[in-house]
Amino acid sequence: MKGNIDVDLINRIVNDYSDMILRIAYQRTQNLFDAQDIAQEVFVALMKSDISQMKENELKAYIIRTAVNKCNDLHRRKNRRRIVSLEDAEPVFAPEEKRTLDEVNSLPEKYRIVVYLRYYEGYSVNEIAEILGRKPSAISSRLNRARAMLKKLLTEE
Repeated sequence: MKGNIDVDLINRIVNDYSDMILRIAYQRTQNLFDAQDIAQEVFVALMKSDISQMKENELKAYIIRTAVNKCNDLHRRKNRRRIVSLEDAEPVFAPEEKRTLDEVNSLPEKYRIVVYLRYYEGYSVNEIAEILGRKPSAISSRLNRARAMLKKLLTEE
């Protein structure tokens, strides 16, 4: 661990960002227990890094990037077993968001994450590109394709 841990800073980060981290992790893993594990891993990683000098927008982007990376790590692990199905997991979102979120979750992962970051977390295309390490044009294309897929899904109902 780097230097002394600023307990007040960590507590503020947990209070301000734990719901967002859990939503991102749940959206990526589709499993509440995995999402909770990832959230814990994100906080452990934050305690090990020097975040005290970061500006608020840098900190939020760093937290999201760390959460996305922890989700990617989970997907890469071999012999991963699911403990509970998505249907058995407790919902993280409000019931009124469920229908729309179900449609978003039916998208392929590379489209799901950009839609989530854009519309649920309010990031711009440029910010999403920076967070995901992609070009803004690639993010715009993914958003356009995702919107077309969602439109098709929603009009079929």
